[in-house]
Amino acid sequence: MHAMTPADARLFDLPPEVIYLNTCGAGPRLHAVNAAAQRALSSSAHAGSARPDDDPRAPVEALRQRTAETLGTEADALAYCPSVSYGMSTAARNLTVAAGQNVVVVDREHPSNHMAWQHACAEAAAQLRTARRGNDDDWTAAVIRQMDARTAVVCVPQAHWIDGTLLDLERIGRAARAVGAALVIDASQSLGLLPMAFETVQPDFVIAPGHKWLLGAYGLGWLWAAPKWRAHGQPLECSIAARQADGDFAALRHLPPYREGARRFDFGAHAHPIAVPMALAAITQMQQWGLTALRTRVAALITHLEARLAQRGLADGLVPGHAPHFCAWVPPPARLEDVTAAVRDAGCIVARRAGALRIAPYLHIDEAQLDHLVDTLARSV
Repeated sequence: MHAMTPADARLFDLPPEVIYLNTCGAGPRLHAVNAAAQRALSSSAHAGSARPDDDPRAPVEALRQRTAETLGTEADALAYCPSVSYGMSTAARNLTVAAGQNVVVVDREHPSNHMAWQHACAEAAAQLRTARRGNDDDWTAAVIRQMDARTAVVCVPQAHWIDGTLLDLERIGRAARAVGAALVIDASQSLGLLPMAFETVQPDFVIAPGHKWLLGAYGLGWLWAAPKWRAHGQPLECSIAARQADGDFAALRHLPPYREGARRFDFGAHAHPIAVPMALAAITQMQQWGLTALRTRVAALITHLEARLAQRGLADGLVPGHAPHFCAWVPPPARLEDVTAAVRDAGCIVARRAGALRIAPYLHIDEAQLDHLVDTLARSV
């Protein structure tokens, strides 16, 4: 762990003229991650260079262990999944929803989360309930109001993908347990920055991609499973990768048992020869920074952004209750197109979501670049 310095910005492979503020969409790429990809690609082009005694699972397990250490959990709790939609489908397969029951989700949720529960409810003749934030801007209260004795599953994000508004997972977890509902968390916009209190929240499943706040590659994300699902859960695939079947596959006569813990949920192509080294390089760098120092620095950037918006009379556009690491600013609707174009022309990469500009910096960003963004907003409204 070390203090953040301007030198950390040089670790990222970004054009100097670009102010990249879309970590929510894809994390900024580290030079070390690109280098790992190049080495892996070169190695995979020379398959004969692998020794017969090389263990193909060694880097897979090293990545699982380092990710678990970084996230504050145990390696046996983590499974590889190729996407959030795959992880959500895995959760939906294991969490029974019966006719007449309901599943609670939040309004304007990402399709990767939402569609698995739409499908589950349609299959079971169950109700999909959407929690809509009221005038109090309290997502947590809105979710709890939708729960009742017939709630089978509650599926919520830790931070809403559109505007960064936070949900209180501990309150939601207590409320879900009180009605006997399972809890699934979409941590797409938080895992890698915000802490996850697994033991206190007591979720059944937590799912996140690896290419956003974990700075890894597309197609390699994570599913955290509660202990009962590690012991008895059913994966989506019948894959040899999730089974205890080392050695001569041709000699298999019986279905081997699952590997230990959440490994039963590992998808078949998880030992990707390029994506795994990329993710390992990313998590190694994150461990060197330390999540506390990383979180502190990114939060300081958002605090600076808020102060500058207030100085320019633009604070009313900020969506309240946002996470410490990203936020959204809403321009006057009549000016949305002009503001979006001005921001783009100023070299700032943000995401436009539901009439708002989502702003998600990382360590490559400094305060002067945020000042440039705010000055652009002030000129264009």
